[in-house]
This record gives sequence, C-alpha cells and structure tokens, in this order.
Amino acid sequence: MQNWPGCAAARPSATPSSRTPAISRPVPIKKKRPPWARPSRGSKNTCKHFERAAKPRKGTVKMYKAIIADDEETVRRGLVTHFNWGKHGVEVAGVFDDGVPALDFVRRNEVDIIVTDVRMSHMDGITLAKNVLESYPGVKIIFISGYADVGYLRDALKMEAVDYILKSIDIDELDAVITKVVAMLDQRSSQQLVLEDMARKLEQSMPLLRQRRLCDLLQNNDESEEDILQSIEFLGIPLNSQTHYAVLVLRLQPKSKWLTMGSMPEKDRITFSMALEELFARVLAEYGVNVVFKGRLSEYIAILDVEHDEYEEDLLSVAEHLQARIRSEMKLDTMIGISEPFRGLRSVCSAYANACEAISRCYLIGKDIPISIKKYEDDGSGRTLREQAEKEICDSILNGDTAAVHLALERAVAGIRALPGEDEQQNFMLFLLLLPTRLMTNMRTENMGPYASHLKLTASFLQCNGLGEQEAMLASVYEDLTLHLQKMSTPHTNTVIKRVREIIAAQYMEQLSVTSLAEAVYLTPTYLCVLFKQATGKTINEYITQERLNKAKEFLAQTNIHLYDVCYKVGYLSPSYFSRLFKKYTGQTPGEYRENIMLNARPAAEKEAEQL
Repeated sequence: MQNWPGCAAARPSATPSSRTPAISRPVPIKKKRPPWARPSRGSKNTCKHFERAAKPRKGTVKMYKAIIADDEETVRRGLVTHFNWGKHGVEVAGVFDDGVPALDFVRRNEVDIIVTDVRMSHMDGITLAKNVLESYPGVKIIFISGYADVGYLRDALKMEAVDYILKSIDIDELDAVITKVVAMLDQRSSQQLVLEDMARKLEQSMPLLRQRRLCDLLQNNDESEEDILQSIEFLGIPLNSQTHYAVLVLRLQPKSKWLTMGSMPEKDRITFSMALEELFARVLAEYGVNVVFKGRLSEYIAILDVEHDEYEEDLLSVAEHLQARIRSEMKLDTMIGISEPFRGLRSVCSAYANACEAISRCYLIGKDIPISIKKYEDDGSGRTLREQAEKEICDSILNGDTAAVHLALERAVAGIRALPGEDEQQNFMLFLLLLPTRLMTNMRTENMGPYASHLKLTASFLQCNGLGEQEAMLASVYEDLTLHLQKMSTPHTNTVIKRVREIIAAQYMEQLSVTSLAEAVYLTPTYLCVLFKQATGKTINEYITQERLNKAKEFLAQTNIHLYDVCYKVGYLSPSYFSRLFKKYTGQTPGEYRENIMLNARPAAEKEAEQL
C-alpha cells in the first residue's frame, strides 16, 4: 500500500467514534509547497482555485475539471500534490475545506468530478452531493472517509456515487477509481459529440427534409392525418389540420421554358432553377406565405392560408404580382394554377391535382393567369404515359404554342410505338384524337373548329394507314385547334363578363358573392376574378360596390325615400356601414349628398332671392 505524507498510516476501525488521528510519515525529500498550494493566512475556511494546467493524457476527449472538499488540510494537500491528475486528463480547479464553498463554486463553474469527504463541519459530503446532483446530474461523485459505517455507505449508494474510498487513501486504489470515472466521462463526451454532430447534420438537412415531406404530400398514400401532422410539426412546417388552405402551382410556359433552358448545360440549368425558386419564395414571403417548395422540374408550389374573407381577390393579387415579378426579373412567362380551398393535410394531394388542372383546363387570354373551369373533372384512370401526353398536349394547345404541340405529340407517339400490341397502340391513338375535346366544355358546336363533327373527324382518322399517317393528321388537327382557340378566347371572355354584369345589374340589392356569380357562369371563383379584372380593370367586389352606389345616388335624388331605406334597397344591411362607404367613395354622407341634390334642383330665382 502506497500512502502520501499527511494521511493516516493505517485504516481506521469500523467504529464511528474511533476516528484515527493524522500521523505524518517521514519523506525522503521534502518538497517546498508552491505558493498556489499554501492556505490563506487568517482564514480557517480556506478555498483555493488552481490555475496550473495539467497536460491531458494521450487520446483524451477533453480536459475535465475536478474539485476537492475535505476538512483535513493534510488530505487536501496530499490529493493535490501527490496524485498525478494530469495523467488522467483532469485538472484540479478548486480545493475547499467544507461543502458550502464547494457547492457555491459548482454553481458558478463547470465541474465534472467531485472528490469529497463524507463528514465536514458545516455541510457534509452527502448533502453536498445531493444538492449538486439535483442541478447537475452529470457530475461524478467520489466519497472519501475515515469511517466504514453502513449508514454512510447506504447514503452514498443513494447518491449514485462512483466509489467510496476509505482513509488512509491508497494511491493505486484512487488511480483505479479516477481511471473508471474518466472512462465514464469520455464515453459520455463521445456520445454527446455524436449527438451534437447528428443534430448539426439534421439541422443542415432540414430544408431538404421539409421539401421532401411536402412533395410526399402531393402523392396519394395511406398516411393518417395524425401521422402527417406529427411529421410536419417535427420538421417545423407551419401547417395544421384545421385551417383552410389553397395550393398554388407555378410552371414555366413551355415556349419560355424551352427557349430559356433548353440549350443550357445541366449545371447552368440547376443554377437557373435555384434562382427562380428563390425569387418565387421571396415574392410570396412579402405576402406572409412561407410554405413554398419545388416540385417537379420547372414547377414551384405554395400552400396559402385562405381563412379570411374575399380570399379569391387576394389570391389573384398574389398571382398577378408573382407573375409580373418573374417576367420582370427573369424574363420568363409563367402559368399559375390555384386550387379550391381545402382543409386537412390529407387533402393536399387532391388540391395539388386541382391546381394542376387549373393550368391544363382553362382558356388562356394572351399570357395571363390560367385558372380551372369548374365543370370539368378528369377520371384519373390513365397510366403514366397517357397522363404525360394529356398534360403536355393540353398545356401546349392552351398556350397557343404550335411548336410545343408538335413536340408533345412526337413524344407521345414515340411512347405509343413502344407499346406491345397493335390494339393497344390504336386505342391510345384514338385517345389522343379525342383528347382536345376536354378543352371545349360548354362550347357551342359551331365554335369547336376541327372538332365540330366528331363522327367525320373519327372517320377520317380511321382511314389513315399506320401510325405515321395518323400522327400527321393529329399534328394538323392540333395545330388548327390551337389557332382556332386563340381566336375564340376573347369572344368567350366577353360573353362571360357580359353575363356577370347583367346579373349584378339585376340583383345588386341581393347578397351577391363571387362564388354565386361563378356558379352562374360555370367557372371557379378564382378564374372568374381573373377574367373580370382583366376585362374591366376592377375586382368583382369593386364593381358591385360601384353599381350599388350609383343606384343609391338615384334613390337619394328621390326625396320620398328615407335615407335608411336607400341602404336596404341597394343591398346593405347596416345603415352606418353604408354611410361610411358612401362617404369614402363620394366624399359626402348620404344626407349631405341629398341636400346638395335638392339645392341644385331649386329654381335660380329662389336661390337669388335667398342670397339677397
């Protein structure tokens, strides 16, 4: 057994009252204590912080901080000067003669190991350990004591102490205990480093994980609403199951896409796509929209909150501004589709399909925003090749891009040639022949161009010899239809706007809404908002307000109608609201307007007499 000076020469007996006095042993070479190890003069309750840095052992994860608490000065000095802490990568950060200053130090500094006597005058080691572990459970406690009492051992076990060493202290025993403690700390530090590295990688991967999760919502799957909600909460995606949302899909117009990106190297194409995605997110962020992500190539998606009233016009404003900014900053023409409102995260998939249909099924006016025609519904039964052909061909026809129509047809026929059977090929070709009829819902027969007679068109198609002649006929028919629909767009729109104006003129006194007007002309509310503003320069609500106020002026000119009756006659339920609105648009209250009308209507002679 190897002991150091100042420690007892033999272990004490198990009797608690027989504490062995300290007896010094001779030392071959007496070393003078350095200044940092000398106790403070005039202070019995000594506390000394040590600045000497111990060299860490080879392979250590970090330098650990240890403190010593013992009421015997010889034990404190011996633990500091005669044990090689640096070999274990441990630095003695403080030495204390009681638990009170030791606890205060732990609360103000990072400590990994506490070597403490069990019995001390003011705060014993058991109490010190209890207070430390309540706030810092990772600290390792080593008890030293001159007593082998069962009660102390039991209390030490409760504190989950690493070990319980009896005085006099055996250096080899202490070395083994410190080795065990450091191994435990090294393992914890290594695990912590792994966890921190995983957390850092997870944080770096969050944008990609969010995009993948949002893209997954666009696909049909068997996930429950609860599973989806749990995953998006973990990823920090601000969506929930109760709010009403709409999906906005932006795509490059085929002609713009091919002219801009068609000849780009892959690296430049990726960079260009990232710049467009950044602009898409930046513009939508101006409207408070922060759920934006990239879908397929040249497709950008946002999920917008539509809980507020008159959301249709707000969506129109967002879409118009987005399209204008992309055209201005990147010289690109885009198509935007917006879904109908939905609630529930499982409905994102169907809303996305609705927004895509908004792009594919609408009538375009020049380069403006396409929104879906409500009466059309796809059966969704086609395979991948069929769906791709349908999308590309319909998009190209609606865009008025004959070159893109030919390219889409060529790709579709190339896929058809790869089909195994002739019957299957012919069925697919007939599908392509009749595909454009889906774009002419609610259109009169005489306005369908080459599709005015389906029977005649089909008969001519069946007389073609082979896929080559059929492809040539389809190319010709598609091109004729593309040019025909371009000519038909404006008359069709004018008819819709005229009908909406007629309804407003006849029903201005009723509770009109964008939704009811859209139902009357077989369009979605959003699409109707687009068409109406493009044609009139006003939103539908602005136009309704204008019509009502014009009628209100007519009624106010009739003195036999009470002011509050005018309010109800023009469709408002609150006289105070009507009065504020009237003043906002005319600069006068309804009463002031009537007085001015009556004053201007008086004969000139009466006015002159009144002035005299």
